[in-house]
Amino acid sequence: MLILLMTLLLCMMGAKAQQPSTPVVIEQIAQSIAVDPQGNIYAVNDATLYKYAPDGTLLYTYNDNLLGHISSIDVDNPLKIMLFYHDAGFIVFLNDKLSAIGDKVDLFSKGLTTIGLATYSTKNELILYDESNTDLILMDFYFREKERIHYDFTEFQPIQLTNVNEKINVMQDPRQGVFFFDNFGTFDKNIAITSELPIQIVKDNILYVKDNQLNRYNYQRLEQQQLCEIPEEVVQVLVYQDKIILLDDKSIKIIQQDKNQK
Repeated sequence: MLILLMTLLLCMMGAKAQQPSTPVVIEQIAQSIAVDPQGNIYAVNDATLYKYAPDGTLLYTYNDNLLGHISSIDVDNPLKIMLFYHDAGFIVFLNDKLSAIGDKVDLFSKGLTTIGLATYSTKNELILYDESNTDLILMDFYFREKERIHYDFTEFQPIQLTNVNEKINVMQDPRQGVFFFDNFGTFDKNIAITSELPIQIVKDNILYVKDNQLNRYNYQRLEQQQLCEIPEEVVQVLVYQDKIILLDDKSIKIIQQDKNQK
């Protein structure tokens, strides 16, 4: 199964087919994972964040039991990692060594008591989704509200908010699809890709799992491609260059091209 995954991954990335190496297994229980532009892997286990090197070596950890469970992380800027604590209503920023940067952002004290999703743009803007009022909120560098856009989507229940290339905000609703908004929060389109697992956006491609298959949809060229089979126990899949990273209920597996093979 893992050899099949790696072979199809190389085809997907346009790489020359070679013998895949033995997968790296990180014995780490996690609820979610993320990968930054440098290939470092982050794992969230309740109140603890783990940072692993691309080869699976543990580098740093961060924990704040006072804030409780980490709901989501944004690692697009590995020098300024954002942690969102839904239940506590806080946002924390970390540097590349997982040390806190500046003060914690108390959303509740700003009257933002029903924020369900949060992300951060490289333009130093905080992007929030108010799940009670169905509003998208844009905040500036000083965490002051710039824009608030209200939506009237029916039964909208997004599980993920992502900022793409500073120009696009994306929310994933497992039942209704992938919703695109411009950098001002104006709704653009909905692509009817449904998946219970989190999606990943790489350049112009949406990577998603449906019926235990990893798929790629290019939303600019409107091209769909089925890539490979995913084991049933996997709860999240990430692709980074020539690697595929799988999270199940016991571990993280890194499958990569063997660079020694010719």
